[in-house]
Amino acid sequence: MTRTPAPRGRHARPPSAVSVHLARLVGDPRRRRLVLAGAGTASAAVLAAAVLLPGGGSGAPAPRATVAAHTDASAAPEPVTDPDEVPDALPYLKTKDPEGTIVKHVTEIRRSGLFLRVYTDLGESDENSKPAVSLCEWSTQYLRDGGDEEPRVFVHGKSNDNGSVVLANKQSDEDDCEVGETR
Repeated sequence: MTRTPAPRGRHARPPSAVSVHLARLVGDPRRRRLVLAGAGTASAAVLAAAVLLPGGGSGAPAPRATVAAHTDASAAPEPVTDPDEVPDALPYLKTKDPEGTIVKHVTEIRRSGLFLRVYTDLGESDENSKPAVSLCEWSTQYLRDGGDEEPRVFVHGKSNDNGSVVLANKQSDEDDCEVGETR
């Protein structure tokens, strides 16, 4: 005696082939016993494997605990940093300016592609000023000391309406860090 699933309504989808097969399999009392016996045997096998296999049920730590035990808990994770930041540039510039009269103007130093950009609190009127040109020259030397054969540097100042204006730059080996007339 095979039962077909009851209709589920006028707009319902027909039952899938799998659900029809399972309904036939479980519907027959002889097959139902076989299915239950198979499920019981599979459960017993899984339980036995968990107890008898190495590390399973023997009081050994779980895999995660084992990994955690092998990890040095005192080692703090590395802080995530911006790849464009150049943290060792400012200390280098401070060695060039022991009194700090020029380096005090630096607000940020970043990589931008092939360029090193030095952002300062200097204004637009400080174009080609001693602090701007010095920062450009020192940054160029910093890049050379780091192995850069063609250093490119931009020293930026603040502008009220134009973002970060260029106060000094070195775009090629022939440049002397001074910007040309832009007005």
